[in-house]
Amino acid sequence: MKLLRYSVLPIIPLLLTACGETPPERMKQGDKLYAYYCQNCHQKAGLGPFLEQVPLTERSLQRHEIVLMIKHGYDQGHKHMPTFSQLSDLQADALAEFVIERRRAQARAPSNPN
Repeated sequence: MKLLRYSVLPIIPLLLTACGETPPERMKQGDKLYAYYCQNCHQKAGLGPFLEQVPLTERSLQRHEIVLMIKHGYDQGHKHMPTFSQLSDLQADALAEFVIERRRAQARAPSNPN
């Protein structure tokens, strides 16, 4: 019986940590990354004034450009956005894809007459 008790004890911390939230370095989904890293500044419904106010066209920012902005910053008139160099390339790509999809959804939505 003691052997069983001692063999189960090391597993308990693993089970308890699996029940909590995913740590940010392990997040892979764009929406989760956006909620963790971006939502405080860009609000729940917005992408920030730069991306919301610029029409979606062929010349709009491409995914690789958004990845560069996320990981290395953007100093062309938007100096308040921090860099997120701690994100992996896959995380930054997932986040950029989420931003692009969100922009497309905003462009498809009927404009609000308010």
